[in-house]
Parts: sequence; C-alpha cells; structure tokens
Amino acid sequence: MDTAVQQYCDNCHTSLQGEFCHQCGQEKKSYIRNVSGVVSEFFGEFSNWDARVWRTLLPLWFRPGYLSSRYVQGHRVPYVPPLRLYLFTSIIAFLIFAKLLPDTPINITSPDQTAMQQAQDIEQGRKILSEVMAEVKHDLQQDQQQTPFDSRISFLSDEAQQQFDTKLAAIVANPKLAINKFFSLAPQMMFLLLPLFALLLKLLYIRSERYFMEHLIVALHSHSFILQMSVFYLALSLLPAYISWPWLAAAVSHLAELAFIWMPLYLLLCQKFYYRQSWGKTLVKFWLTSSFYMVLAMSAVMGLIVLSILWA
Repeated sequence: MDTAVQQYCDNCHTSLQGEFCHQCGQEKKSYIRNVSGVVSEFFGEFSNWDARVWRTLLPLWFRPGYLSSRYVQGHRVPYVPPLRLYLFTSIIAFLIFAKLLPDTPINITSPDQTAMQQAQDIEQGRKILSEVMAEVKHDLQQDQQQTPFDSRISFLSDEAQQQFDTKLAAIVANPKLAINKFFSLAPQMMFLLLPLFALLLKLLYIRSERYFMEHLIVALHSHSFILQMSVFYLALSLLPAYISWPWLAAAVSHLAELAFIWMPLYLLLCQKFYYRQSWGKTLVKFWLTSSFYMVLAMSAVMGLIVLSILWA
C-alpha cells in the first residue's frame, strides 16, 4: 500500500497537514514557474476578485446591515474586507467629486435657445449685476467706518489670520485652487470621522455588549455605501442635461430622487437589522446618531474649508 510523501513547510520546516502551515501560516506553493503559469494565476485571481466585488456590492446597496452581520459572524472570505472596500471607495468617489462638482451646471438652458436670446440674457444679467454691485459699493462706503468687513476667525493666531486673509484674496480670484485642495483633504477628514462614528454607536448601544470593532465595521460599510450612493446620485442628477428625450430625462431624474431618499432610509434599516432592537429604540437612536454626527461632520467641513484656503 502506497503512503503519501510527508510534506514540510519551506519556511519553518513544520510537518504539514494540508496546503497551509499551521505554525507560521505560509502556503505550500512555489512561485517560481513559467510565464504561462503566471498569466493563468493572474486571470484566476482577477476573476475571483471580480466575483468578490459583486458579492459585496449588491448586498451593500440593497441589504442594509447584511454585510456587517455576516462579517461579525465570521463569513469573511466571500466578501471584500470592510477597510479595503472603504479605502477603494473613498479614493474613487472623491476623485469623481473633484472632477464633477466644480463643473456642475447651475442652470440648464434649452438646446433650442437662439444666440440672440442668449445675448439678451447675458446683457440683462450684466445690468442687474452692475446695479447690485453699485448698491453694495455705496452701502460699504457709507458703513465702512461703523461696520468694517472682518474675516477674523477666532481659533487662528494673528500670523495665521494674516495668511488666511492673503490666501482668501487669491481664492476669490481663483476658487478652483481651494476646491482642489478641499477634495484632496476630504478623504483624510472622512477617515478620521470613522472612529468617531463608531464611538458614537458604541455609546448608544453600550448595553449590547458589542466590541468597538463591531461598531467600526458598521461605520466602514455605512460610509462606503454613502460615498457610492452619492456618486450614483450625482451622476444621475447631471445626466438629464445631456439626454434629448424628455421622458428618459424625467425617468433619470426620478431615479436620482429615489437614490437620495434611499440613503437615510438605508442607514435607518442598517441600525435596525444589525442591532436588532425595537423600532422605537431604533428611531430614537438613529435620530441621536444622525444629529450628533451631522454636527461633527459640519464642524469638520468648516475646519477643512479654512485649511483648504490656508494650504491652497
């Protein structure tokens, strides 16, 4: 009777019971192979990664709290890890925001509008703007000694305030500088808000006896969903301007409204299905979570705007 040849780990020389070493965790696999083997492995890993992405995104979009519950229960291999999912989403989302938001049209004119009508509108706008500016200038000259304009920010030092005023004058002339800086710093700001959101959940659900990491997983999945759905909403909001068929443009607009409504509803259902408390407790805690986190987020955004001006 033939007996299988005993294999040993190439790293620590421990006797193997399978493909992985139980001592150091290294796989019994040779990475020295021909080109065809490398190509085959590459496409195999790519297809596996692609399958994991779709197994992760579909529940992330349409099954609130499902991914977080599965991850906490130990079902981790079929899905993209929460931190990796958030980091990848954050990079892509803020790149898209930086590209689309500064160019978002404020008013969409009809494609059939004539050049004469456009010229009249521009001229009328210039007249209104000139009148408004003249009135503002007159008021400023009248009240300059009594109420001069002050851009003083309380938490800035005198030197920082002087730099802020100088930068602000440059930003007024070229707002694109501050916008680009804002979106380059926004991912870092949002990443810092993640543990604060998890801590808020920990305090509100302190009797659930869950570890902080379990709340952090919910925070990672929730923020990934918000960023992805925000990109989806922004794209749908801009798309009707480029659609010539009115019925299709209206349908896309309605779809954008549904995406906007789905975001807060999703977060509510996520807290309900993940923590499994009554609807009364869930509604109260969702209101508290939203209120406190909104204050934190708005404070962070205001601080980020100041930093964007200073560092632009």
